[in-house]
Amino acid sequence: MPALTPQRKEPPSSRQPTEVPISICTTNYNCAHSIRRHLESVFENLEGFNFEYLVVDNRSRDESPRLLEEWASSHQNMTVLSRKCTMGQGRQISFLHSTGSFVIVVDTDVVYNTLLRRFVFSYLEGYSRYSVQAVYLGIFPREHWIRVGGRRSLNTNEDVDMWLRLWRFGLIRWYSVSLGTNLKEAGALGSYDHLSSRYSRSERARRLIRREWDLLKTRDVQRTDLAELIARNTIDLGLGPVPEPWPQDRTPQTTIQHIVEFGRNLKQTLRTR
Repeated sequence: MPALTPQRKEPPSSRQPTEVPISICTTNYNCAHSIRRHLESVFENLEGFNFEYLVVDNRSRDESPRLLEEWASSHQNMTVLSRKCTMGQGRQISFLHSTGSFVIVVDTDVVYNTLLRRFVFSYLEGYSRYSVQAVYLGIFPREHWIRVGGRRSLNTNEDVDMWLRLWRFGLIRWYSVSLGTNLKEAGALGSYDHLSSRYSRSERARRLIRREWDLLKTRDVQRTDLAELIARNTIDLGLGPVPEPWPQDRTPQTTIQHIVEFGRNLKQTLRTR
């Protein structure tokens, strides 16, 4: 499918924020290293917008619950919930407590840049008939979220799982441009999240095993050529950066190759301090 060509509009920075209600929904776990900078980047970029920020903290063991509550105490449009949950389950819980016409999903270990504000403007003015996923952030009409059943209880593939359900109805497009910087360690990005220093050694092993369970539950994702699918459904919002191939670390594997890789990953996980 050819990319949609945006209409020329005045620069987003010169326009007034919209009054359309927006809900920002996310999950947090042990992101004290990034949470303050993350919140500053979101709230500064969306200053003047009619938005609420809802975060479900997965019983973090670091300082992030205190930091979240501290921020919420001075920002009436922020709600902090505490639940033991997966990433997908937490985002679904935050959605169920939300009220906005549009839902934005963010990551608490990402610091967003000024493209976030321009992205939201352009989306609401010309692309709101779709759900649109950029790198590190997606925005979804509330009725789309409800129609496909929202997020499932997954850590791995929780985002792609919902993308594919939206795609089957022709409801989603991708904008393959990064809207921020992920502060996670380079060796723990993507499917290697279980190696993050945010987790104890036992947590890393549990998360690796949970990843295998999630991969089993999302077998259709593994069978999908995601890069090709996204390339055919990419749009350019005309914000400056040219969309590039979607960043991913998924490579097709046979069952034997996957078992061998799991064994290697488990050994690495148990050796990591």
